[in-house]
Parts: sequence; C-alpha cells; structure tokens
Amino acid sequence: MDEIILSDSEKEILEWMWQEDKEYSYRDIALQFGEGTEKGWKKQTLSTFLTRMEQKGAISVRCEGEERFKKKRYFTVALNRRQYERKRAKTLLDSYFNGSLNQFMTALNGGERLSSDEADELRKFLEDA
Repeated sequence: MDEIILSDSEKEILEWMWQEDKEYSYRDIALQFGEGTEKGWKKQTLSTFLTRMEQKGAISVRCEGEERFKKKRYFTVALNRRQYERKRAKTLLDSYFNGSLNQFMTALNGGERLSSDEADELRKFLEDA
C-alpha cells in the first residue's frame, strides 16, 4: 500500500517511536501515552491506535507467548521519517493534483509563473535530486 494516512494521535506515537531506533513493549508505550500520563489514553484507545498503525504499515508487531490474552506485544517502526514523508507527499500529489507535479507547483506558487530566479533554483534542485 503506497498511501498512508495517520490520525494526529497515531502520528504522535510514531514521532515518539522515531526518537530511538528500538523495539517498544506495549508497557513502554502505555507509560508514555496511557492512563496516568498527560495523554491519559485508556488501554483500549491505545490498542486501537496501535492496531490501526500496524494495518496502515506504519509499525510492525511481534508477539511472544501462546495464549491469545497472555501474549506480550512488541512494536517497531516500519517506516522511517523520510519514507513516511515521501508516502504522505505522494498521497497529497495524487489526491489533490492528479499526480501532476506541474499542477502542484502552480498551486504552490499561487497560480503565478515562477520568476527566473525561482525557476533556476528549482532546476538546480531537480538536477541535484
């Protein structure tokens, strides 16, 4: 799936997870966002966010244990920040500008033509990319 749209809360969890490249237990995440914290999210709310994030491909989940309710869950980011931003930019371009970079640039510049300096700057950027 190329498209990824996260809620503000899901993105907040992802931003927090990006701070360290490690695997997080459910307990780690609950200590940051769960009841008794500033966010105060209930267990069900936090679990819903994490399930949706996994379904959207933002995180990966590893389970330990055999019984369904006794499993320990561990979470890692599946996308680094740059991958996430690229997917979001592609979604924006496709959704609002029919995938046209030209339409996007026209809208970004308020429908005005680029000045010679702006065109040169953009040309240099594209050559370096």
